[in-house]
Amino acid sequence: MMALIADWFKALHEQTSWNFSVFYNAWEARKYFTGLTIAAELAVWSLIGSMLIGFICIFLKQSSLRPLRWLVTAYVEFFRNTPGLAQLYFLFFGIGSYFHLSTYGPNGELPLVSPFQFVVIALSLQYGAFVTEILRAGIEAVPRSTLEAAESLGYDRTKAMIHIVLPLAFRTSLPALGNNMAQIVKSTALAYAIAVPEALYVAHEIWTEHFNVVEMMNVVLLSYLGLMGVFTLLVKLLEHWLKVPGLGR
Repeated sequence: MMALIADWFKALHEQTSWNFSVFYNAWEARKYFTGLTIAAELAVWSLIGSMLIGFICIFLKQSSLRPLRWLVTAYVEFFRNTPGLAQLYFLFFGIGSYFHLSTYGPNGELPLVSPFQFVVIALSLQYGAFVTEILRAGIEAVPRSTLEAAESLGYDRTKAMIHIVLPLAFRTSLPALGNNMAQIVKSTALAYAIAVPEALYVAHEIWTEHFNVVEMMNVVLLSYLGLMGVFTLLVKLLEHWLKVPGLGR
């Protein structure tokens, strides 16, 4: 089956000007699939990082210490109101070079933080700010009487937040968190800017060699659409599994 597909695309290239080389050139196909895999890994790790940051920040946001609340507010406002590419450049070229984040190995100087990790850190920080705001709205949607009922059963405020309020807030916030996840998946293309060999970077290398920009851009767009479809399906399944009984009826 794969051989037939490869032959069809090769014949298409020979008979027309359309050159979808990734479908008949085995080396380029492997290279592009690796790039797409890296994009998916960036999305997964950034999603995990942003969720961890969001949960930590929402706990600090509920703190009785005003400086901690101010710190979280400053973090959220900074990362929500500055461009993602500027944040990535600031981390990679600014902090990375200023603090000289490198070490020496048997083959010479090695980076302590790889470009891949810089992208994960940048996306986690940026979208962690959005997760914080989403969870804050989710907590505000939980009725005050729920917290009061928990306290009447002997829960202190921290335990009530962990065991009752946050789980409810998370479940009601899932649609918004799903939208945030979609933004993370699309933002992995920013990794191109610091030479992380994800899908867009690899596609650029291929069209530079074959001058098939239009074809490769179509492949990239359809690839991201497919990747988005997989992540969206997973979120929908999670929403169905964690659906709050009676909510929205």
